[in-house]
Amino acid sequence: MQTRQNRPFVAALAVAVLVAALATVACTDPQAPPAPGASAAKPPAAPASRQVTSARAPDDAEKAAMLEVLKAETQEDRRAWFLYSAGQDESAALAKALAQIFESAGWKTNVRELRGMALKPGVSILAAEEEPPSWVGTVNDALGKGGLDPKFGTGYRAFYEEKKKENPAWPGIALGADELFVVAIGPAN
Repeated sequence: MQTRQNRPFVAALAVAVLVAALATVACTDPQAPPAPGASAAKPPAAPASRQVTSARAPDDAEKAAMLEVLKAETQEDRRAWFLYSAGQDESAALAKALAQIFESAGWKTNVRELRGMALKPGVSILAAEEEPPSWVGTVNDALGKGGLDPKFGTGYRAFYEEKKKENPAWPGIALGADELFVVAIGPAN
């Protein structure tokens, strides 16, 4: 049983042990090899760079079928615009994979991220005009050959402008002045 006289001694002893332990840790050389019997602390692993892919990306046979369709298009300035929602890594990977296929067929491409709204699931082609150029149909055919079964809508520019007049806060996809269509890539169904 401790008496009141021993309590200050016990408290002082506890403080001394704590200070000694802290001094030992603080004075240890982090580069020194571990003491015999001690385990070496492993440095934190460097974050692995994530290579995100899309299960929806065309396989080799589908790529070949797409290339056949795309290379047959004779329009001089063949361009394709791809769009995906911010934060959708799989959709971004699919957009980039499709752009590479189009580029392999001699098309110019533009891939952009959409902020402020989420796209509906699946792949959609939004053609700016009611009567889009025939080569927009080529894009639709190529995506179909790639196993993507896109939804196809025309007259999107007028639709967008009408919706914005009705409600300026309407969160549609604005097409650039040079964009004849956009391939909107939403999350997988």
